[in-house]
Amino acid sequence: MDRTERVTLTNMCMITDQDRILVIDRKDPNWPGLTFPGGHVEAHESFNDSVVREVKEETNLTIKNPKLVGIKHFYDEQDHRYLVLFYRATEFTGKVEASREGKLKWMSKKQLFNEQLAVNFDRDLPVYFDEQVSEHFCDNDLDLLY
Repeated sequence: MDRTERVTLTNMCMITDQDRILVIDRKDPNWPGLTFPGGHVEAHESFNDSVVREVKEETNLTIKNPKLVGIKHFYDEQDHRYLVLFYRATEFTGKVEASREGKLKWMSKKQLFNEQLAVNFDRDLPVYFDEQVSEHFCDNDLDLLY
């Protein structure tokens, strides 16, 4: 039995400023809608450096001390695993500026839960908001929170 598999490493970061949460309205045709900033981990890049870089590219903010809060993993149609590292950041510098990835806006937690989110993003949110949940795993018909 093979114990290795190809994995694409990505990240996503919830940035908060007191009671406001920064969201991005993604233009990506594969996964459009409201979500948090993030993207792919580059070869030989640390996970921390990748989330700082991705947030900077998508928001113009430089986050400090991002905290890993959990993970999501799923398989695409070709049975390729994607691993998403979920971060939270409360410290940042800079001024929010939209990028080619999509428009940005601040909203409350209540507003976030009442908006049209990217597909299955509502299932990711417990990992950010519930300290008892640290993993979201999707595989075929399974959609599990741990």
